[in-house]
Amino acid sequence: MGANESAEIQVNFNHPNSFYSAGEQITGNISFQSTHEKLTLDGIFLEFIGELGFTTRETKQQHDSNGRNRAEPFTEYHRIAFMTVCFPVVQPQYGQHEVILYRGQYSWPFQFTLPQCLPPSSIPMTIEYPYVKYFMRIVLNKPWYKLNRKQIYPLTIFPRVSLNQIPSAQQSVPFAQANRKKLQVDGHLLQAGFVPGSKLSFQINLQNPKRCEIKKITATLIQHRQIAQTHHSEIIFRNDLLDLHEFSGTQFDRIYDLQIPSVHLAPTYTYMSQCCAPSINVDFNYELKLDVKARGLFTDFTLRVPVIIGTEPISNQHELINSYVEMPPPSAPVYDFDEPPPAYESVVSNFKQ
Repeated sequence: MGANESAEIQVNFNHPNSFYSAGEQITGNISFQSTHEKLTLDGIFLEFIGELGFTTRETKQQHDSNGRNRAEPFTEYHRIAFMTVCFPVVQPQYGQHEVILYRGQYSWPFQFTLPQCLPPSSIPMTIEYPYVKYFMRIVLNKPWYKLNRKQIYPLTIFPRVSLNQIPSAQQSVPFAQANRKKLQVDGHLLQAGFVPGSKLSFQINLQNPKRCEIKKITATLIQHRQIAQTHHSEIIFRNDLLDLHEFSGTQFDRIYDLQIPSVHLAPTYTYMSQCCAPSINVDFNYELKLDVKARGLFTDFTLRVPVIIGTEPISNQHELINSYVEMPPPSAPVYDFDEPPPAYESVVSNFKQ
């Protein structure tokens, strides 16, 4: 290949925002512009890759200045490809062993159906670990050809979690707690399941016979993400409840409607991958945390209420059942995929060379 010869590749997807649901078909086309007089390839492929990232605390032995061994802790960063699917886009014609491309512009369509059971991409993501990532990349089967960074295509993928298919999502969730001054907080979520953009509704009833002053009650929606043994909590919203600032009445009863942001939120989901030993558990779940701040020593307390976040809302809101049941999160069966590809970060760093 001459010094001035090059080939440019561009991949266009049918979803410009690169957001897909598990089980959905990805379609698009690859545009290839070659300035080579003659380019010989064994084939052109697309790879779909799912990757898990998590950390572990390890120890290593170090020698101190006196020659004695001591254990030094450190953080090990893991990047595990739990799924890889490779499919051909361009192959040699019948009876030929190579793909020959001459100078010019080429375009090839492609289509690929995502597996039905996939853990959600890590959204929102304010820290690097732990994570679930998906991406596609082009593989040109030619040893001397070096890819560039533009040939990595990140995807956002969510499983379909319909709240209509989760009986517990349609039921109310009670909560109750009191402090040593007999301030009693009772209430319930009007339903357990919500989708982004909807209102998280709950009722609070206060019994405060000793008029313990409430400085404030703060409601926080939290996403808990755990991959292997690495856990991270992401705050979705935090609001101080109205009419409860410096409240010292004997009774209070109100329904609150708190807006869930209209953004992509990874749905409640549990997934188990056996791409390596031991198996890796992926868990996304949510809770509404109510922090009660009262005047006096040892009078504060916290209520934690489980919440289900789905991708498809409850269709018959008026038929909600007002009884509490356990809420098993949606889950996927175990899958095992061999021959994992290189880590996402290592691929990108190689393209910079």
